[in-house]
Amino acid sequence: MIYVVSDIHGRLDRLKKLVEVINLKISDTLYILGDMIDRGNDSIGVIKYVMNHNNIISLMGNHERMMLDALNLNDKYEMNHWDINGNDKTKEDFYKLNKLEQNKILDYLNSLEYFKIINNKFLLVHAGIDISLLKLDIEFMDFENALYAQAHELLWIRDEFLKSEGLKNYNNYTIIFGHTPRPSLNRRLKLTSELPYKIWYDEVYKNKICIDTGNCCDHGRMACLRLDDLKEFYVE
Repeated sequence: MIYVVSDIHGRLDRLKKLVEVINLKISDTLYILGDMIDRGNDSIGVIKYVMNHNNIISLMGNHERMMLDALNLNDKYEMNHWDINGNDKTKEDFYKLNKLEQNKILDYLNSLEYFKIINNKFLLVHAGIDISLLKLDIEFMDFENALYAQAHELLWIRDEFLKSEGLKNYNNYTIIFGHTPRPSLNRRLKLTSELPYKIWYDEVYKNKICIDTGNCCDHGRMACLRLDDLKEFYVE
């Protein structure tokens, strides 16, 4: 079985509970669509937990990218950018590690992929894609290289993607993403906000699914989708 979850944001307690709820087996795979870290209380614990489970695979999120840019580049602007995005506990716990442990974590984060195609049917990504940019790049390169060319957008895009037609004319993949928590998505798309938050399915184009149900927000919870049958799981 293949499962997808997103935006753990330091909630190791909920991640462990989710693994129990879905009864994750060695033969199963759980993909995390980035943002393992920040905002919550145990970001370093989440990273270590994922690193120690071969069947849990994380993609790059904008928070991992901010952490890497701040620590690898040793740049004040990048550090400030990370500082204003809820990194207090992450940074504190990271600096408590010895140098070897720090380097292992940074090497691991540097190895994260920006997207994953599953069964030639689903495209997994943290934030979404820039369809306009894709249309331009696809004339000069293949689909995957066109995605690699927009690494920033894969981690940060919001409104343009949420309101777009998705990959309607490009392989017809269903895009599964996180990054925009359900309460924010509701505001942006002028949807009625209902509790508890649920996974969002694009009712217009039928090819986008947001699984960020506000794990780090008030009244939020962690959502997981099983790709084999689209069964939903939630952890409070």
